[in-house]
Amino acid sequence: MQKSKIFYGWWIVLGCMLITSTMVPVVMALSNKFLIPVTQDMNISRSSFSLISTILQALGIFLSPVVAKKMASGNMRKIQSISVIGFVLAYASYSFAQNVFHLYISAFVVGIFYFSSTLIPVSIIITNWFVKKRGLAMSLAMAGVGLGGFIFSPVLTYLLESYGWRMSYRIMALIVFVIAFPAVAFLLRKKPEDMGLKAYGADEANTVSQKAPAKTGVDITVKEATGKPFFILMLIGMFICGFINAAALGQFPPAIQEMHGPMVQAAIISLYSLIGCFGKIFIGWLNDKYGITVSTVFGCVAFALVFIFMIMGQNLSMIYVMAVFFGLGMGIGNVSPPLIVAEMFGGSKYGEAYGIANSAVQIGLSTGSLAVALMYDTFGSYTSAWILLFILTCITLFTWVGSLNASKKYIKN
Repeated sequence: MQKSKIFYGWWIVLGCMLITSTMVPVVMALSNKFLIPVTQDMNISRSSFSLISTILQALGIFLSPVVAKKMASGNMRKIQSISVIGFVLAYASYSFAQNVFHLYISAFVVGIFYFSSTLIPVSIIITNWFVKKRGLAMSLAMAGVGLGGFIFSPVLTYLLESYGWRMSYRIMALIVFVIAFPAVAFLLRKKPEDMGLKAYGADEANTVSQKAPAKTGVDITVKEATGKPFFILMLIGMFICGFINAAALGQFPPAIQEMHGPMVQAAIISLYSLIGCFGKIFIGWLNDKYGITVSTVFGCVAFALVFIFMIMGQNLSMIYVMAVFFGLGMGIGNVSPPLIVAEMFGGSKYGEAYGIANSAVQIGLSTGSLAVALMYDTFGSYTSAWILLFILTCITLFTWVGSLNASKKYIKN
């Protein structure tokens, strides 16, 4: 009778999806839907508005290791619950800004609570709960980002057109609270042992190592690894990954709106967000079936093609093709990094290693959108930026694959 019940880890995945589908899109994919109305109303440049994202993401450079360590050793549910409430209040405070500096102050506070409530705790929880099917579980949890973008892009478009940007911030903050807070407070548990359970596949990993090997990772400490070539390559890839993702998610909405108007922009964001749900799941499936290298190659190649189609974006059909590839490849932003770290370091050292890796991602996230906005302000178009981002995506692929191969010499069989 006990075996017929659904493993509670899948309810954990559902709770993580509710968090990633609400809190992450409003900071990432949907944040720049406010760009045009806010910059026009406040008479500020696009790069000035993009600095909001830079401030928020830059906090992660310093907070990620601290948050990861605290989450690994502290009361995660209590920290997350308080952080969700703080995030909602800080996000709503954007609506009261009278000048750009007020927006920057709000962004700073939003960032503090964002990193304590979203991707870092989610990745730690999933890693704790799953040995087998970890790629699928991680991708399902992160698929919430795309699902939220798909659902809330047209909602936010309607709100902006009907109520203006100030009221839209307040309504979105309320939506986040109603969905995310109950998930954290009532669904999530830090690790299966807290409920007298074992991680999914833990027994099988111990008895049938050929079919489900335990992810023990490198046989050195995280501190020892920091000076090794594989770790440096991994961090370079993490930084560039953050850069290209922030640039794409931050600047695609205004670029598409300029070319084809707000309705097409909303449709495209919804399309690539929806496809992104399946793309992330597919990357997770590839990881479980064929390994981390295959899933990494697939994601990076799909992501690189996105910028080629954006260069041809005046042709509306090319924008729709771009949306398909973007959806298929966007999993490299939040599915691949935790899986790469888990592959290298296993579960026991994961929290410490991921905190450092996520700091590198945050450096990229804090600079990517701003850099592209500055390129647009300088050149009057996005073409040179799309070329640069194509090259950087290729470099991400080479550094990640190189780091995975180089780390194998430190893994003892």
